[in-house]
Amino acid sequence: MPDTMKKLTLLLLIFSTTLLHAQAMDPEDIFARDVNAMDSIPQLIELAREMEAKDQFARQEVVIQRLLVLRPFNPDFKFALVKAFAQQDKKTDAYNTLIEIQKAGLSYPIGELEGYENIQGTNVYDYIEENMVKNAEPFGEGQQVFAVSHHYSGMLFENIAYDATADRLLLGSVRAGAVYQHDAAGGFKEFIKPADPQTGPWGIVDLVVDQQADLLWTASATLPHYNGTTPNNFGHAMISKFKLSTGELINNFAMQRTNQPLLFTALHVSEGQNLYFINAFNSQLFKIAKGSEQVERVLALPNLTAIKAITTNSDESVIYVSDYDQGLYLINTQTQQLAPLVPAGAGFFAGINDLFYDDGDLVAIQSGVKPARLMRYVLEQDVILQNMFPIEASNPAFQTLGNGVLVGDQVYYTANTQWEKVDALGRLLPEQQWEPLLVMQSPTKYRMEEHMERMRRIEEIKKKRGIQ
Repeated sequence: MPDTMKKLTLLLLIFSTTLLHAQAMDPEDIFARDVNAMDSIPQLIELAREMEAKDQFARQEVVIQRLLVLRPFNPDFKFALVKAFAQQDKKTDAYNTLIEIQKAGLSYPIGELEGYENIQGTNVYDYIEENMVKNAEPFGEGQQVFAVSHHYSGMLFENIAYDATADRLLLGSVRAGAVYQHDAAGGFKEFIKPADPQTGPWGIVDLVVDQQADLLWTASATLPHYNGTTPNNFGHAMISKFKLSTGELINNFAMQRTNQPLLFTALHVSEGQNLYFINAFNSQLFKIAKGSEQVERVLALPNLTAIKAITTNSDESVIYVSDYDQGLYLINTQTQQLAPLVPAGAGFFAGINDLFYDDGDLVAIQSGVKPARLMRYVLEQDVILQNMFPIEASNPAFQTLGNGVLVGDQVYYTANTQWEKVDALGRLLPEQQWEPLLVMQSPTKYRMEEHMERMRRIEEIKKKRGIQ
């Protein structure tokens, strides 16, 4: 074959191969590839809305599936996916997703949702709706301990600590920078007065007790909500150490100032009396060791952008981290490796704003789901989730749950944090008013044996039937 003919044949082969490859790259495949390379939540949300507006529901499904890879426990994304399935008449996929939400113990109204018409009016849909309603029924035996008068509620009490020696609860005010106490004899009154705004401590963001050392630790910051915030001190934060019995200030730990504002929170004192906390703005984890006057950086967690709480197991070999958007994580303190407590899609672990290690298990305050609830996560060897069940849910007093403290076999917490009533500058929103802040208590092992026995029976049945 002449060289010219060989070259022509080779060019035709290359052209036909390229053409076939281009044909094989379907536009939908290209769209899915591009979407799956995206990591920006706001951009993906906007793209999902754009696809819905264009009635391109298959593409909208692709975008929402990507969002759920990045935020697997987000209920809004879950329901958006159900709607995308419904618009395509994918009944089985829609029902399976709804059942997953319902089986997680959540309750969202689905009776007459717009865009769900293709999947409504069936026995399966009615069954799911019925069980969603059942999930909203009150469960538990939580009781009110006391109420902070509405005259104080605007002080924004976000966290609670407990002093066992004096049998009193301590609440820190973001607004005033003061620490208040409540006990049976004296009621509610100021314990530590506000400090000079020029030097701090400032608005109390978090507080925790080290009972053995007679210490009270606080995290404070110059948030817009704090009365003493000025242009000169805005964005400052510090950790402070007080003598618990007297309220005397022992030391302030102020980090070296950078161009970025600071916000220390998620205080936790381990059984070894080490203090852990995070900088909420960059997700760096810090530690002040027992007896030390130095702050040491433990590690950075840049992929967790909404850390609300941390706790540790008995020997501090594991640090448990709650990310409000992404769920529960474990840190191996020896290797500093981070891993989710459970695989994505199993259970529902978003919306947890406080977390406690309790007798080998975890107790969580989960305010960011419906119904708001307190959960117990039964662990095996501190790292494997064996079982989970509610210990309090849908209590009539619940509005927006605040943080709490573990006291023996009870957890104390606020049932109606006033934080939701203020804007970003700390001002009371229109048509809102301050209410008495309710402090409640719930048993941490409510009906635990009943739950465990039911799980044992299920496992026995699965074993008999050869189900893994």
